[in-house]
Amino acid sequence: MIHPNRGARPSGRILASAALLVALVLLGLLSAISSAEPAQTKKANRYIGAQKCKTCHSAKDTGNQFEALSHMKHSHAFEVLATDAAKKTAKEKGIDDPQKADACVKCHVTAFGVAEADLAKGFDRTIGIQCETCHGPGEAHMKARMAAAATEDPDAPKVYKGVPEGEVVTHPAMAVCTGCHNTDSPNYKPFCHCKSKLEIRHLNPKRERTDAEKALLTACECKAECACKQACCKDGPCTELAKPAK
Repeated sequence: MIHPNRGARPSGRILASAALLVALVLLGLLSAISSAEPAQTKKANRYIGAQKCKTCHSAKDTGNQFEALSHMKHSHAFEVLATDAAKKTAKEKGIDDPQKADACVKCHVTAFGVAEADLAKGFDRTIGIQCETCHGPGEAHMKARMAAAATEDPDAPKVYKGVPEGEVVTHPAMAVCTGCHNTDSPNYKPFCHCKSKLEIRHLNPKRERTDAEKALLTACECKAECACKQACCKDGPCTELAKPAK
């Protein structure tokens, strides 16, 4: 005799198939989440613009890096392309408007060629060479520092605690500079990385540096053919960079 409820019970094969289906669905969801992570991480470290950097980098006792930037030629790089001299140079190269030509703009703005999705709301490409040209996108750094500040005792003495490695570029490599300061520029002049780095130096005086960090500040990356290699960098560490910041 056939039991009246036997037909209502799922067989072991059906249960196994159902379990397999659930596993496949979960695997698909995990794969989708995993593939989305790089995009989310990238979006979370967008370019934010110097005006947002100013929020934390404008205090005199910590070096006022924003003010230092405002006095540098870098911050007016895009404006320079609108001058008569720039237009004359561009015309000689067959360019009508240097502010609209990639060949010119690429070295006169921050985040050239970067997708709009990687720029925070309000980011202005026309401001010129800003903090993030050398230090990389700053959104992750800004959020991390703000989160850390929110947990601090407001009445406690302010002490420089450093920045975790990889959060932002703290020591821009020479290649960042020579990417634009090279013979491709129509107005190129012999470029001494060490002397130029000294001219734009904007250190935080509250930061206590290790011997390794001090050595990095005076390290000469210039090649043998550079004039400074025969002068300020002749014996190893750059004597120019060893001077106090202006």
